[in-house]
Amino acid sequence: MPLLHSGGAVSRISAILSSGETGKFMKMTRYAIEIDRADLSRQEKVSLNLTAGEGEIIAEIELASITSNNITYAVMGGEPFNYWNFFPASDPARGIVPLWGYATISESRSPHVAEGSRLFGYWPSATHLKLLPGPAKSGGFTDLAPHRQGLAPVYNSYRPTPGITPETEPLIALFQPLYGTGFVLAQSLGSDIAAGRSILLTSASAKTALATAFNLQRAGGMAIGLTSAANRAFVENTGFYAQVLTYEELESLDPATPSVLVDFAGNGALKARIHRHLKSLSASHIVGDTDWAAPSDEPLEGPPPTLFFAPTHWADRIREIGQQAFDHELNSSMAAFLATTPHWLTVETHSGPKGYMDSFNRLLSNKLPPNIGLVWKP
Repeated sequence: MPLLHSGGAVSRISAILSSGETGKFMKMTRYAIEIDRADLSRQEKVSLNLTAGEGEIIAEIELASITSNNITYAVMGGEPFNYWNFFPASDPARGIVPLWGYATISESRSPHVAEGSRLFGYWPSATHLKLLPGPAKSGGFTDLAPHRQGLAPVYNSYRPTPGITPETEPLIALFQPLYGTGFVLAQSLGSDIAAGRSILLTSASAKTALATAFNLQRAGGMAIGLTSAANRAFVENTGFYAQVLTYEELESLDPATPSVLVDFAGNGALKARIHRHLKSLSASHIVGDTDWAAPSDEPLEGPPPTLFFAPTHWADRIREIGQQAFDHELNSSMAAFLATTPHWLTVETHSGPKGYMDSFNRLLSNKLPPNIGLVWKP
């Protein structure tokens, strides 16, 4: 995953430290947070005992984002995405949710990575991770741990962080993976934009939806956001959507409008309403699962939904134009997006096991205001 090398003031970041965790406890204890796969609201702190073998390194995770993307990882942890397989839990009934963020190498027995190296990448909900680095490429490396082979390569890549400041780290952690998804998703809709189809985005306040809408707007697309009444003003304030409707207003759309659905919500009943109402719906894409508790077995009218798996599209685009060109176009686009955040985003920082559990459960229960971004320090 390419890194953005960009500055920008983030003076609005508020450090909100969760109570109940002392600095000494957090520094001395190695732990992971394991989650009940059958009940995502149940999390447990499990002690870690990691030792680096020959060729291995130990990374100390220092800051990571917690977003609706992580809820999607948990909801879709099994086949076909296999998110649970990246960081196996101590009990097969539990899983460890992957996070995006920063870590420093605290121990190295690898010729490829020096102690003290600071990296951006895909980490467990934990204080530490053991990796087996492959040969360095462009300053980064790929984890060659046997259990991660066969999984999406983009998640196994770790990159250095030159040019990233403490002020910009939280924003990069929050948006780097989500923005990349929105970026390639908008590119994949190029033919729909050219055909003049309206692109309907559910859960329009979600960060990946915002990134998608921003890129659709830059490409001349017609993005229509569907959101709750409570979030409508926020979504409108971003300025990314040509039109914003509440879920109750869905039927006010002209049924004959040529359109495409991009579903970030995962609400089965809502999806069925959209398919039933829009008679000229040409495609239906599933991207996220923010409303994970509202599935539906109701048969759908119109086109069958298809899963959008961003890593496949990243790989396709990189093969098409090359890694360097892809990094440049993504980073340039993301810099423009981050420049818009001061007027619509506040970052909160939470710490320790309690900070993680509280943050994850706020997202799980849909109790997080859309103008708040959560980052976690183990």
